[in-house]
Amino acid sequence: MTPAAEVKEYEVSGGAAPPEQRTSQSSEITNEEVRGKTNHRVPGLMDLLTHFAKAFFYLFPVYLTGYFGLSIAWIVFGLFVWMWWKKNRSAKLSRLQAAFRLVDEERLVITNEIKQELPPWVHFPDVERVEWLNKIVSQAWPYIGIYLEKLFKDRIEPSICGSNVYLKTFIFSKLHFGEKSPKIAGVKVYTDEVDKRQVIIDLQISYIGDCEINVEIKKVCKAGLKGVLLHGTLRVILEPLIGQMPLVGAVTLFFIRPPTLEINWTGLTNILDIPGVNEMSDTKILDAIASYMVLPNRFTCPLTSKINVSHLRFPLPHGVVRIYVKQAADLIRKDTYLMGMVQGKSDPYAVVRIGTQTFRSKTIKGNLNPAWNEIYEAVVHEAPGQDLEVELYDEDPDKDDFLGSLLIDLGEVRKDRVVEEWFPLNDVDHGKIHLKLEWLSLLTDQDKIYTEETARRINPALSNALLIVYLDSAYNLPRNHYEYTNNEYSMKKKNKQKYIKSIKKSTLDPSSSVQLAVDNKKQESKICYNSSAPVWEQAFTFFIKNIHSQELNIEIKD
Repeated sequence: MTPAAEVKEYEVSGGAAPPEQRTSQSSEITNEEVRGKTNHRVPGLMDLLTHFAKAFFYLFPVYLTGYFGLSIAWIVFGLFVWMWWKKNRSAKLSRLQAAFRLVDEERLVITNEIKQELPPWVHFPDVERVEWLNKIVSQAWPYIGIYLEKLFKDRIEPSICGSNVYLKTFIFSKLHFGEKSPKIAGVKVYTDEVDKRQVIIDLQISYIGDCEINVEIKKVCKAGLKGVLLHGTLRVILEPLIGQMPLVGAVTLFFIRPPTLEINWTGLTNILDIPGVNEMSDTKILDAIASYMVLPNRFTCPLTSKINVSHLRFPLPHGVVRIYVKQAADLIRKDTYLMGMVQGKSDPYAVVRIGTQTFRSKTIKGNLNPAWNEIYEAVVHEAPGQDLEVELYDEDPDKDDFLGSLLIDLGEVRKDRVVEEWFPLNDVDHGKIHLKLEWLSLLTDQDKIYTEETARRINPALSNALLIVYLDSAYNLPRNHYEYTNNEYSMKKKNKQKYIKSIKKSTLDPSSSVQLAVDNKKQESKICYNSSAPVWEQAFTFFIKNIHSQELNIEIKD
């Protein structure tokens, strides 16, 4: 009655920067600070003359008033006129500055939009054009649509009807995949630092389809969609390469990061186009896609019967990256007061993202040079391929303002092992962030796992091992809490009317999921509906700080 799961522990190893490097960096920063503090400009002769001219300009009207014996009211009147002129001039300058800022922001937005519209092969020289492949797909798309229609009718529709009692009358009333075929904007093939028995291909997929799919549950509702927009990077791995036809043992597909998705709903589901609800529905669909085809999840199609698919679907991660988010400097000011006349500061925080792993730093109030000094650890499944994304925001009550972003190729971090520097922020005028990245490799030799003595020498908050749990399946799960083989316990419960009522309510097989926990870190599997022998086939990872005291708790829930 317990699920079969394979559990392995791996040591995380890596190195810190040499002491000489750290010393030189700290001394360099100190010297810059000293130079910045001592580099004051000495006033020259022109500054003194300018100051004298301003003082003469302000005092000369007072002298003329006394010289000609005029009333002091003239001075007060002139002062009011000067204040009125200065106020109007300040208002005009503030409006002009706001207009200039708007123009600059508009220019930045337009530039970014143009860059996004350009194909990847324009930005990256190692990405190749494949117009010949797009022509083949476009020519074959009508016949691909016919195959997909048969697939939906013959396989997907019966599986949906059998998944739930209320979906027995579910049908696809209309299936049309449109005239517009998916486009491949660019292809990148990796040749360096890859296994010789595999081929790794990245496809930049762009699909702006005019497909129309309508579904119906008879006498209940009608729904559907008309038009789909999908953009993303699809990685295709051909492995293992073999010496007989078809030359490739299996094909593995997955998105490196969650794709961009927009859907135009029709029928009853048209309510999902309401602002706010639309974002929630798209997020749910993206989560469903991520559970199957976004790292660390993969879709594997074996081409021969001699291939162990489990090793291809759940390979070992390439490593672990330890991220030190230290500080930022010279961030832009986003908080303004008095309709933009007074420039304030920002309340910055950082968002660090690797694939589906997201970390958020604390918020530093009113500081353009915040110091976070926080450490995160993330599993890297594909390097090269996965990137470290860092975004900075100004926290506000209504909507957080963007302060800059950064993208780092983890393949380069894997080569250098340790990277520490000030990175300039993109998409903003100024700003930089200080990061330190350490690449940690996985070792399968359990004798090399850190002992308690060596663990004391490093930060207790850091991990020294990675626990990987492969959750396969379970069997013979009970339908309810009282369905046990212990006859004595069962007979006692049968004498109670409450038990009889519960049995009547629990005639279906359980819809089970598994919760795995190490201390306060909990992860949950997908739900297998109405099955006493569920099959999950999922992998989970946990960072371990102390292998002698921490435990893995597994619980199956209905």
